[in-house]
Amino acid sequence: MRQLYIIPIIHSRHDLGTLELPIREMKSQLLANSTLEHNQKVLDLFWQELKSGMEAWSIDYANAFVFQDALPYTGHPDKLIEHRIVEEMASKGSANHQLVKWLIDQGAQLMGTESTELLIKEYEAVKKSLAEGSYREISARDDSGQADSAKALLAARDQFIAKRITDSLHDGQLGILFIGLQHRVQDYLPNDLAVTYPFGKVKDCDSPKIYEAVSKEITYSQST
Repeated sequence: MRQLYIIPIIHSRHDLGTLELPIREMKSQLLANSTLEHNQKVLDLFWQELKSGMEAWSIDYANAFVFQDALPYTGHPDKLIEHRIVEEMASKGSANHQLVKWLIDQGAQLMGTESTELLIKEYEAVKKSLAEGSYREISARDDSGQADSAKALLAARDQFIAKRITDSLHDGQLGILFIGLQHRVQDYLPNDLAVTYPFGKVKDCDSPKIYEAVSKEITYSQST
């Protein structure tokens, strides 16, 4: 049977690319310094615990495939662009991409994960809303047209990711998916793919050591 480990993640500022500065400026206007400092401590704790947990794994890395939130699928067999993105992001301090790089070093294979077209659409939408001062996180309570559009785009991304995983994994292979908290990739996966949350789900807090901090309400961008 083929398996998929889903690891819900919290994005750090190092993952935001060119959107880091405008999002940081927006949050500094809306939030107190103490709140921003608390959020950073939450993020640091999250990634430290996740790293420790993954380093204790005992799996067959030769049959493991890594899928990463916001990593484009180029279609090239050598995956040079995908590897370059991971290397660059890891060198800039992204704890997420440092873990992906660690998995690759153990023998896991990196997989292009997302539609480049959809990623560009979301980037442009976020950039536009930031410029207009109307940027907001996606929430189930939102009923605005902007939120509906963002949810539709997120759903399209999730469907693409699910298809990439479904088409890539074969019997006896393991997929490892790092994915933002707002995503619902699991809703689009086939029944013959065994899905596991090795560190628990955030909402269920199955693994308090890692997700205790994020189970509380924190203010941080989860758009990607």
